[in-house]
Amino acid sequence: MDKKSKNMARSEHNVTRRGFVGAAAATAATVAGLGLAGCGGGGETTTDTGSASTDSNVEIIEADEEGFVVRAEKTDGKAPKNECILAFEGEFQEMHPMDWSDGNSGNVVYYIYDSLYDLDENYEPVPRAAESYEVSDDACTYTFHLREGITFTDGAALNADAVVSNYQAAIDPANNWRRRRTFIETIDETTEIPRVDSCTAVDELTVQFHLPEPYAPFMNSMTQFYLISPNVVNDSSFDYSKQSAGSGPYMLEEYAQGDHVSIVRNEDYWGEAPSIDRIDFRVVPEAGSRIAALQTGEATAIYPMPTDQVATVRSAGDINMISIPSTTMRYVTLNTNYEPLSDVRVRQALNYAFDQEEYCRVMYSGAATPATSVLPEIVPGYKAQTPYEVDLDKAKSLLEEAGYADGFEVDIIGDNSTQETKGMTFVMQQLENIGVTVNVKPNEAATNAELAAAPEDETTLHMWYVNWSQSDADGFMRSLLSSAMTPPTGYNTAFWKNEEFDSELEAGNAAPTEDEQNQHYGTCQDIVWPECPWLYLASDNTLLSYKAYLNGIKYVPQGIDVIHATLNV
Repeated sequence: MDKKSKNMARSEHNVTRRGFVGAAAATAATVAGLGLAGCGGGGETTTDTGSASTDSNVEIIEADEEGFVVRAEKTDGKAPKNECILAFEGEFQEMHPMDWSDGNSGNVVYYIYDSLYDLDENYEPVPRAAESYEVSDDACTYTFHLREGITFTDGAALNADAVVSNYQAAIDPANNWRRRRTFIETIDETTEIPRVDSCTAVDELTVQFHLPEPYAPFMNSMTQFYLISPNVVNDSSFDYSKQSAGSGPYMLEEYAQGDHVSIVRNEDYWGEAPSIDRIDFRVVPEAGSRIAALQTGEATAIYPMPTDQVATVRSAGDINMISIPSTTMRYVTLNTNYEPLSDVRVRQALNYAFDQEEYCRVMYSGAATPATSVLPEIVPGYKAQTPYEVDLDKAKSLLEEAGYADGFEVDIIGDNSTQETKGMTFVMQQLENIGVTVNVKPNEAATNAELAAAPEDETTLHMWYVNWSQSDADGFMRSLLSSAMTPPTGYNTAFWKNEEFDSELEAGNAAPTEDEQNQHYGTCQDIVWPECPWLYLASDNTLLSYKAYLNGIKYVPQGIDVIHATLNV
């Protein structure tokens, strides 16, 4: 799927959405897989009760050509206040702009801190704190030209020296922030090489990053390099959960872990002033509670929208619902060091036993695409692989060859939200068809993060029901599958290691053209797919519902964006 195809068909309505696939063949596949054949405004509705049973009756979600599943009919409503309440399924775990790892936290950070560039809804780089940039002919020097007059909320200037200070703090091993990996690559526990070997201030508003060799994902990575005031960036006592130190359109008011994050408008923001005074990000893990909050107006928008509540939204009359192709991949990591899962035949057997189409129907009411690679289809560099069609006889034969004719027992962990627990239960039910007993163990997100961080010789993980979203091939495959990114360094909780894969990944990063990069990334996918370090599930659409009195909501790679939205008050 080429970039042109991905960027076609943008909405002109009050939702700016990621482009739907435009090429004829890709569109046909999308319609077949997602049911995006026309407007979803009519038809009988039967809803899933929350069980993962494969005989559940669910309404297949259909969206019109602009992504609307439901268009509000009552559009004259008013918001109680000029405040927006966004209800999320998951928690907001970390407010440090250089040390967050979960997408919900990154969504909040996006409002408070500026990066030099952002990605728009079509995954194209757009200026933020920098107004332009250029790249040298050898692709090793990036020069950014900063906007004039930007200040942090404490009055410090966002200039070239401030960017250099942030770079130096980011690479400091004593800080050990997650954004360090933007600039430093970990090869193993004792070996590191720089992706960026210098950052220098050319003049007050010009800053240069030098790379020892070309690194294809550099600009994508820089969109998550959020800048902190130089007054505090080196202050280890500064508490980012109690106050913020950014230059973005909003400032932190309150962070209550596990419950909510509240931000208020930055009255001194350098750009176009936000219209909405205050935004609350609330943790509402139970699906029914989220939809109830939206109905009553206790929430302005909810994410994700429960797939079994379309009829509820439709009957409300004052709620819009949209379905947007996403970069989210759902999968289960299979610890290749755990004895039954150490045999590739066992891992392949699990995939032959798993019905992806039924998973998409039961879990997402059809608003998902079965995984055909370790990358979602819309991520640049995606290469389709041969799917594991359901074949229980083959699955059982592979288990018998591997010495597990009678099956085996395995634990699966995942977050304890409604949807994640339902997903793990679905996996359990699928694998019991070949005699594999799966013990479902839902946990708090923080508990899972701790379990996933355990190193190879200490981990207790067998299987982890999880998801990942990234806008570039390297971000996906390096973080989740490279040998250097096993815990605690990264998220390769399959502990899968392959030298050829690692070599091809490096070659892709260093390749001078997009076509050459994608050839190497394609080879990486060819290598990993038959190895099955994951149980391959699906890439689900972003399902978002919001009150009709909210105008201008967007969904961008950083998450929900209401920075320049307005409320009818």
